[in-house]
Amino acid sequence: PQVGRLLVVVAILTLIYGNFAALPQSNLKRLLAYSSIAHAGYLLIGVVTFSGAAVAYYLVAYLLMTLLCFAVLIVVGNQGGDQIDDYAGLARRSPFLAFALLIGMISLAGVPFTAGFLGKFFIFDAAIRQDQTLLAAVGVITVGCGFYYYLKVVRAMYWLEPAPGAAPVAVSGLTRFTMTVLIAAIFVLGVYPQPILNALRPKAVALSSNVDRR
Repeated sequence: PQVGRLLVVVAILTLIYGNFAALPQSNLKRLLAYSSIAHAGYLLIGVVTFSGAAVAYYLVAYLLMTLLCFAVLIVVGNQGGDQIDDYAGLARRSPFLAFALLIGMISLAGVPFTAGFLGKFFIFDAAIRQDQTLLAAVGVITVGCGFYYYLKVVRAMYWLEPAPGAAPVAVSGLTRFTMTVLIAAIFVLGVYPQPILNALRPKAVALSSNVDRR
């Protein structure tokens, strides 16, 4: 019980620190780094509630979203910088890259029909079922913070004008294909999660059993 209470406190502090530290960031790499702390907090909710399948699903979803975002960050970074201002008008300079980063951002934020939304839903549902309503409430509130800082990247891409002289961003065929696969996977997991849940659940149960025996 003491370990469980400690994990609850750690999860809450992680959620609050990660999200609020990401709020003022103007550098996209730093924003993603701090937000990763927040996502660790969501995972801790699953650990506290012994929801192995939810944790495993969230990990898979987070991997897909992060790979997509960093793929865009690398391509844009090669021709510009890592500041959010460097993404101003990206929708005009490279509509495909802007769309790819849009999907990554809204999924990380937890917009419905994406893997990120269902990942958070499964985690919060497990918390409520285990009477961890405080954890669920803190999680839902901090999701609102995430919407703010993820969507300010979207705002820069679609609503701000590109810097004078900003050149179009070239994307190789392989990079475009890889991003397309990641985008498709994010939406497939967001609307049809059952196959991946069925695949992950036995492994999560086996891992939980091993932990319990120890």
